[in-house]
Amino acid sequence: MRRRRQGRHIAPRAAVIPWLRLNSSRAALVAVLVVGAGCAPSLATMQPAHVAPKGHFQATAAIEIGAPTGTIIKVIHTGETLSNDVRNAMMITPAQEVQIFEAGVNVAASPPSVGYHIALAYTVLDNWEIGLRNAAGGWRLGSRYQFLHHETGPLDLTLGAGIARAATEIPLGDYIPILEMDDFTRYTGDVSLQIGTSRSFYRVWGGPKLVYSKFDTAMRLAIPGAPTPDLASFSGHGIYYGGVGGIAVGYRHVFLALELTIYELSGSADVTSVMTAATEQVARNADISGLVFYPTFGLMGEF
Repeated sequence: MRRRRQGRHIAPRAAVIPWLRLNSSRAALVAVLVVGAGCAPSLATMQPAHVAPKGHFQATAAIEIGAPTGTIIKVIHTGETLSNDVRNAMMITPAQEVQIFEAGVNVAASPPSVGYHIALAYTVLDNWEIGLRNAAGGWRLGSRYQFLHHETGPLDLTLGAGIARAATEIPLGDYIPILEMDDFTRYTGDVSLQIGTSRSFYRVWGGPKLVYSKFDTAMRLAIPGAPTPDLASFSGHGIYYGGVGGIAVGYRHVFLALELTIYELSGSADVTSVMTAATEQVARNADISGLVFYPTFGLMGEF
C-alpha cells in the first residue's frame, strides 16, 4: 500500500524549498542557475569542412550555449504542481517525491547550459587529423578525414568521429535545498559529416551529426524531520540527431565564427528511488526527449 508523507513534513518542506513558490519566470531562472556547473554534453563542432595541411594546426576558443525545449518546461511544471499542493495543505505522496527526482534527472541529463570550448587539432598525414577538446567538464579525443577538396572539386567533404568523458559536480543543494546529487558521469560518442568551402577570408560548413550519450549518478532527498534521506539512483542514455551549420569570417589565420546546431534528443533514464520513511521502492522511467538548440561563437585559427 502506498503511504503518504505525514502532515508534519509539509510545513518544513515549504520553508526550505523556496523554489516551490516561484512563478514560471523565476523557476526558469533557477533552472538556468542550477546548470551553471555545465553538465550538458558538448554538442558543438566548430571546425570548417577541411583539415589543415599536413604538419599544421587548427585551434578553437569558443562559448557554447545549450537551450533544450523540454527540460525547463518539465522543471517548471513540477514546481507549479508541488507548489499548489503545499498551498492547499495537501499531503505529499511518495509519487510526488519521485516528481522531484525526475526534475533533477532532467536538469542533470539535458539542461540549459553555457560553457567554454577549447580545441586543438593537428594534421598528421595528408587529409587526416587528430584532435583534443576540453568542453562541458570533460575531454574529447577525435579524428577527421577529408575526402574531397574544393580546389579540385565543387566542395570540401570531411568525415569525423570522437569519444568523450565528463565527470562534473552539480550543486543542486545550492538551489533546491533538499536535493543533493553525486558527481555526474557522462560518456559520449559522435559522428559527423561536413560539407563546405573556404577562402582566405571566410569558411562555410554544414552537415548532419549524430551524438550518443550515456550517463549515471545518484540523488538524495533529505526532508527535514525524516530519520534518513530518501535515495534515488538513475542511469540513462540519449541520442542526439540533427544538423550543423556555421560561418566564419577573418583573414588567412584567424576567424570569428558562429555555428548553430539543432538536435532532436531521444532518450530516457531509469530512476529507482527508495522512500525510506515510506518503506517502499519506486522505479520509473523518466523521459528526457526534446528539441535542443545549440549556438556556439568564438575564434578559429589555422597555423
